[in-house]
Amino acid sequence: MTSESIIVFDFDGVISNSIHDSFRTALNAYIRFVPKHSFPLQGPLDTSAKTFLFEKEHPDLFERFQRIIPLGNRAEDYYTMLTMLDERDDGGATEQDDFTAYAKTLPVLRQAEYGRLFYAVRNELQRADPHDWAGLMPVFPGFTDAVRELSKRFILAIATSKDRFSVNLQLKTYGILPFFPPENILDKDFSESKRDHLVHIRKTRGVPFGSIHFIDDKLLHLVSVKDLGVKCYLAKWGFNTPREHALAEKEGFVLLKLDELKNLGKGKCPAP
Repeated sequence: MTSESIIVFDFDGVISNSIHDSFRTALNAYIRFVPKHSFPLQGPLDTSAKTFLFEKEHPDLFERFQRIIPLGNRAEDYYTMLTMLDERDDGGATEQDDFTAYAKTLPVLRQAEYGRLFYAVRNELQRADPHDWAGLMPVFPGFTDAVRELSKRFILAIATSKDRFSVNLQLKTYGILPFFPPENILDKDFSESKRDHLVHIRKTRGVPFGSIHFIDDKLLHLVSVKDLGVKCYLAKWGFNTPREHALAEKEGFVLLKLDELKNLGKGKCPAP
């Protein structure tokens, strides 16, 4: 493997275990946006302690959220998720087509308005207590060691639909910010599209798509770039289920375990 080989990581679900922050932020935004809702929540979850207690007291709701989160991507998609969990008796979508079809029934402008509120709520929580906020999203165990090893053989990059401030804050907290040059971190403000991210990385680095390894925990992201010819991996430690694992194998993607990550490029790791 040469220094011109690149690993592009998604962020949430690959580097950061952000499920608890996503759950809290999505709920806090939703109850403000939709005052008449069915969720057992009267006021915002404004600390990590309250969030974990709420998840413990309402495991069914948290589990339904975990099952549906692989089907969305942008902040607006949390509005679709929470509306489904709020209004549907079947627990929300179980397939991508169902989720996409339901999202199309919701007003586009309302989705966009919720998306802006989602980021505003997250920023409020960050400013109120940055330490508490960051502590709600630990790095996946073993990832930092893998990054240090991989940096010896690869150029490292990030393609994410998260905001840059949050990404930098978390990478600094994890102690791995120096491994990702600023120009290699592409966030939601660059583009919401992982395809745009990868095309930009190829152009700026002057490498073929076949030299790019793309690791994401969401199947829809991998499918969206498959035709580019990048090497695609579904992170099994992220927010996906056996449903996505089976579909990923049909697409020809590698199912990657976290303990295999550090060996990427050594011939000891599954390869596309």
